[in-house]
Amino acid sequence: MLQIVQHIEPLLRNHNFVVIPALGGFVASEQPSRYENGMLYPPCKKVGFNPTLTYNDGLLAQAIAQQNSCTLSEANAQIEQEVKVLYQQLRLWKHVSLGNLGCLHQTENGIDFDPQADGIPLNTSYGLKPVYFPEITRNAVPQEQPNESPVAIKKALALPAKTSSRFAAACVAAILILLMIPVNFTHHEQESRAMFVAPPSFQEVVITPEPAAQAPVTCNHFHVVIGSFNTQAKAFKFISELPSSLADSKIIYSEHRFRIIAASYPTEELGFAGIEQIAQTYPDFKDAWLLHYNP
Repeated sequence: MLQIVQHIEPLLRNHNFVVIPALGGFVASEQPSRYENGMLYPPCKKVGFNPTLTYNDGLLAQAIAQQNSCTLSEANAQIEQEVKVLYQQLRLWKHVSLGNLGCLHQTENGIDFDPQADGIPLNTSYGLKPVYFPEITRNAVPQEQPNESPVAIKKALALPAKTSSRFAAACVAAILILLMIPVNFTHHEQESRAMFVAPPSFQEVVITPEPAAQAPVTCNHFHVVIGSFNTQAKAFKFISELPSSLADSKIIYSEHRFRIIAASYPTEELGFAGIEQIAQTYPDFKDAWLLHYNP
């Protein structure tokens, strides 16, 4: 990564723009907290790029001179040299990463800037990270049906006044007869015992699995990138529009970007050969570049 990039992000926290002479200016504007694609982002500064801002206001040179303890002339010479290196990388790779700021791309119309989705944290929200916060949907709870089981209604039995005395006398006579009948209670004891039966003897058998032969693992650390996006939703949309022959493309999250990987290779030489093959087969992806990513 270029050394001047280390100074741009701290300067944008306290200033609205930082100019890189002969390249352009990075403009920052404050954005409130927002909810997007299931992610809750804290307040930040959104970064943009304006290639027409090439006037050297001395802000970047002063920061470099103060940190490196050099003169402004030496700091401007360092900026000029690194801008030349940046243009060479754009011509060679069509893509230059600027850390947490975003990425610069070389297009037919000039230089295009793709900012980081998280932006630059404000001084008041420094340290806060985006949080995955999916929407909460409330499920309808079915209402319980009222229990309509029949209820028994008890009614008091009313006896006629003339028969109430006769009925009471009959009840008393029945009770006296029951008391006069002798009853013999016999207590039967039942003995119950628990019997323990010893289990049959057995011999312990230990089975040791044979170690399976492990095949050599090939690590593919060089990936052909045909697309790069700041949100996962854009990356999935890009894959859905690819031809069927590239339907197996995958997504790698690297440097706060969602990279669309068409193929992966174990060596850099095979990776460059894969780029040439993809460029010949799919002219729309002639700007494909090689990413060295080892998670």
